[in-house]
Amino acid sequence: MQNLSTILKSVSKPGRYTGGEFGQIIKDKKKVNLRIAFCFPDTYEIGMSNLGVRILYGALNQIEDVWCERVYAPWPDMEEKMKEYNIPLYALESKDPIKDFDIIATSLQYELCYTTAVNMIKLAGLPLYARDRGEDAPVLLAGGPCAYNAEPVADFYDIFSIGEGEEALPELAELMKKMKRNGTYTKSAFLREASHLKGFYVPSLYDVKYNEDGTIKSFEPMFDDVPKKVEKRIVSDLNTSYFPTKPIVPFIETVHDRIMLETFRGCIRGCRFCQAGMVFRPVREKSAEVLNAQAKEMFENSGYNEISLTSLSISDYSCLTQATDLLLEWTNPKKINLSLPSLRADSFTKELMEKISTVRQSGLTFAPEAGTQRLRDAINKNLYESDLMNAVRLAFEGGKSMVKLYFMNGLPTETYEDIEGISVLAKHVVDEFYKMPVRPKKPVSVTVSVSCFVPKPHTPFQWEPQNSLEELCEK
Repeated sequence: MQNLSTILKSVSKPGRYTGGEFGQIIKDKKKVNLRIAFCFPDTYEIGMSNLGVRILYGALNQIEDVWCERVYAPWPDMEEKMKEYNIPLYALESKDPIKDFDIIATSLQYELCYTTAVNMIKLAGLPLYARDRGEDAPVLLAGGPCAYNAEPVADFYDIFSIGEGEEALPELAELMKKMKRNGTYTKSAFLREASHLKGFYVPSLYDVKYNEDGTIKSFEPMFDDVPKKVEKRIVSDLNTSYFPTKPIVPFIETVHDRIMLETFRGCIRGCRFCQAGMVFRPVREKSAEVLNAQAKEMFENSGYNEISLTSLSISDYSCLTQATDLLLEWTNPKKINLSLPSLRADSFTKELMEKISTVRQSGLTFAPEAGTQRLRDAINKNLYESDLMNAVRLAFEGGKSMVKLYFMNGLPTETYEDIEGISVLAKHVVDEFYKMPVRPKKPVSVTVSVSCFVPKPHTPFQWEPQNSLEELCEK
């Protein structure tokens, strides 16, 4: 692309925009019948760390005549140069403008990315609103956790993928290929047909009426063949579903620069604030043997020296002991670190701690979420202070001295006593360290992180008010 090499010399972290990494997928344009630009509305470092995008990128590229390429949001300095030199948003693999693709798919992971997602449509050189884009424009699709509550951004996208996409998106791609092949493709005809596929919501095919206060009065399909309810897609068997074992290895450091091994989806808990625990139900697990085989293949194809077992709550994985035993048989000799994030204090054991300390000593993270038992009960956290103290005691006995504690403020029914309880609970963890007859040589370090409660759709707290900025600052 003209001017690109010149521009990249004048922006921070040019590796964000070059592509060409080991593991990227390149296809012959002449042999491709469908092109998909997969957008992540955040920087390269964050987007490359998202396992869901990696899964969908690989699942779509498994189709021989479909080419899916990656697109990330530029940093302000790069965006300024793109506007100055009239360079539209482009895909990393081919450097082609994404406005020339058949489908532009966007993963909406959190509400704060909405403005970035809309800005990427603008940077692509396309009209912002779906109603203003003609037949020649690509189909704009959005998915991810925020798609479960699609209406806030429904005016910008032609279609939403509701639920898990590694089986649904290839079906959508095959539908477009079929219609292009037999000469029946128009955008409106495609969207009508796509609405018949399970897990796809087409906003333009529904008539929505609102009450005076802005709430929805009625929501009806405009045609008899359009479903009244859109049912989310669920991958039933994680052992046989697609999983990427040839990861793209970035040139620059990313947030999660390691092998990410998905152990299971869903959660057996019922925390009232947690959207992921609600929308990713039911719980589905991978077997220990499948995990071990995937880990070996990913290591051989990447050379990473750390494997992270990912899930919403790793200590709830029923095959954890078997899986870690299989992994440690070959990761220990190769000096590969095994990481178990999202541990729960009430299921933390000495055996688990020893397994994650075999190669590299690191701190432990627990999420009490609230400072008092009353508030933990109100949010259905089901965690007691005694559970946390038992867990940190085991950690200190095992030679660890760094503990991180995650909390939220602004939770429903919260009082200032609950907020004070955060510091009290943290102090109790410090006190537990000094009660030890034999302590680690390093001084204790307890890090307290407090984020702000945001009411999420499809949770028991979805209609609870959020604290104002002033209230949160005061707290």
